[in-house]
Amino acid sequence: MKIKVAAALLVAITMFYFSCIDTEERIIVNKDNSGIYLVTLDMGNMLKMVQQMGGNQNDSAKVPEKKDSTMYFKSFVDTSTTLTAEEKQMLRDGSLRLKVDEAANVMKIEIKLPFKNISDLPKLRANYVNAMNKVNMMNKLSSKGDSDSGEAEMPKDMSTANKSLNPAQDAYTFTAAPGKISNKFTNKELFESKISQDSTVQMLQQMSVMMGDMNYKTVFVLPRAVKKYAGNNAEISADKKTVTFHTTLTDLLNRPAAGEYEVEY
Repeated sequence: MKIKVAAALLVAITMFYFSCIDTEERIIVNKDNSGIYLVTLDMGNMLKMVQQMGGNQNDSAKVPEKKDSTMYFKSFVDTSTTLTAEEKQMLRDGSLRLKVDEAANVMKIEIKLPFKNISDLPKLRANYVNAMNKVNMMNKLSSKGDSDSGEAEMPKDMSTANKSLNPAQDAYTFTAAPGKISNKFTNKELFESKISQDSTVQMLQQMSVMMGDMNYKTVFVLPRAVKKYAGNNAEISADKKTVTFHTTLTDLLNRPAAGEYEVEY
């Protein structure tokens, strides 16, 4: 089976190919309150599903694709005429990693964005996708040779990428300060509007019934032990410095509180 990377990314990023993508949002905080914001889209289940359905049988003689490449943002962020100074600072030290191993059903996209102070995290989290769109990030990834002539083109933007974290995340208020991070459900009217009117959310709801739920994981790696935490299906490490919350698309849409969490450390 030969799954072309560009075609798979096109489907995954613009529509999050049914509900076959698991999403992890990882926030790493250092002792000086700097840190890393890391979003991982795991599309391994998508590859496995396509293979089980027969895949591309005409390409059965081809060698399964395998690659691990990273695109660093600095080279084109610094010369951009479309980004504001604040957006340049947000993206400058960031990167996008694409890892593919068809034989092992591995396909992952990792977006890595360092931050200098945790107080910058809410704005980074809310605006990084729009900033990446301004510099045509996905077109730049495509130009690195990930697509062959005649294959599907890369998506023009990543405007639906935020929905991988929570399809109605605008209805939540995310706050971050030294010692405390929280995500609270604050706008019921907006949430209900998203659920009833947003075509992507409706598509995800329908596909989750047929193909299985999308899984969401939010992980906090902290510089010291947690004092208090609350959230959906929480797990804590033995040293109490790593807290993980789990939920699913169905749970989020039926019970918005499943997207809430609070961590004090």
